[in-house]
Amino acid sequence: MKTVLTALLSALLWLPFPPSILAADDSDCAALTDHNADQCLRLNHVQMLGSHNSYKRYPAEELITLLNNYRDGWAKDISYEHRPLSEQLESLGIRQFELDVFADPDGGLFADPTGGVLIDDPELAQSRAVMAAPGLKVFHSQDVDYRTTCLTLIACLTEIHDWSMQNPSHVPIMVMLELKDAPRQDWGPLESTTPVAIDASNIFTVDDEIWQVFERSQVITPDDVRGDYSTLNDAVMNSGWPTLAESRGKILFALDNTGHHLDDYLSRSQILADRALFVSAEAGHPASAFLKMNDVIADGDAIRSYTEQGYLIRTRSDVPSHEARTGDTTRRELALKSGAQYISTDYAEPSDLGSDYQVVLPDTDGVARCNPVSAPADCHSEFLTE
Repeated sequence: MKTVLTALLSALLWLPFPPSILAADDSDCAALTDHNADQCLRLNHVQMLGSHNSYKRYPAEELITLLNNYRDGWAKDISYEHRPLSEQLESLGIRQFELDVFADPDGGLFADPTGGVLIDDPELAQSRAVMAAPGLKVFHSQDVDYRTTCLTLIACLTEIHDWSMQNPSHVPIMVMLELKDAPRQDWGPLESTTPVAIDASNIFTVDDEIWQVFERSQVITPDDVRGDYSTLNDAVMNSGWPTLAESRGKILFALDNTGHHLDDYLSRSQILADRALFVSAEAGHPASAFLKMNDVIADGDAIRSYTEQGYLIRTRSDVPSHEARTGDTTRRELALKSGAQYISTDYAEPSDLGSDYQVVLPDTDGVARCNPVSAPADCHSEFLTE
């Protein structure tokens, strides 16, 4: 047990600094080394790369050609794809995913996308049986941008789960889920499928499917972070995020949506008690710990400020295909400097759209680096190896 004098000196040492830049509250963390880094550094002290629309594949070329007759260039900003999730984890060092999720409680709603039927896409013969079963489905846009590396949420999560089990020392992986239920306007020869509305009556099926794949011990939940504090926000502002030692080998989930989907997910608990997902609630809200702030050009200063306060933040280093076509690195450099812990890109590998645009973490050969805003000054990225 610490003596009163030691405790007082330790308190005085840390007093000027907010929780966001503190290592674990222990005198053994006064100087970081590769031996104590996992016990001293916290989840918000690191920066990692993520992928946007992580499941996505190129639209079918035949469909692009056909529909360009009705809306020229309609596929310009969706002409990108990602490797399977396990390959992104293993080969590209991606540690944050985004999955778009559609409800399909009866099954079959998206088994025959009208665009695929229009071009007689041979892939439908392979996917139809899977898509016919009830459950949450993963793709970008009904009927036109339906090709995906994992058809169902269960399949996507199982791929992440299996890789995680084989690599138990990995830094924590964030999985963002965007719930989609918006209709798409009919155009050309396409008649759009109307999605099932996601609301307070069915939104918690997302949690149910997460727990079909993951054991509770494999996931960092809002309850874990809140601990004995009355709200999640109080916990993050006063105690901080779990240490790397407590976080390695684990997954945390976050709701991408704001608006009514956020309200629906908070309908059973404003502090996310017994919930699987963190949410991007307004800073200061009882459930606020994670913030989605995609526009780093407009919000770079705010991202830095929120990072200093202790929030966990996701931003983007490129949007649709602008950077990939022009080679403009403005957004990428701002994102890397912002302090956002998760930086999402469609180009962890060089773009094939003419610019060779790519996003990699600077100052490290690993999958994570010391956060340029929130990490203690004596943090070194080699402490973060897996």
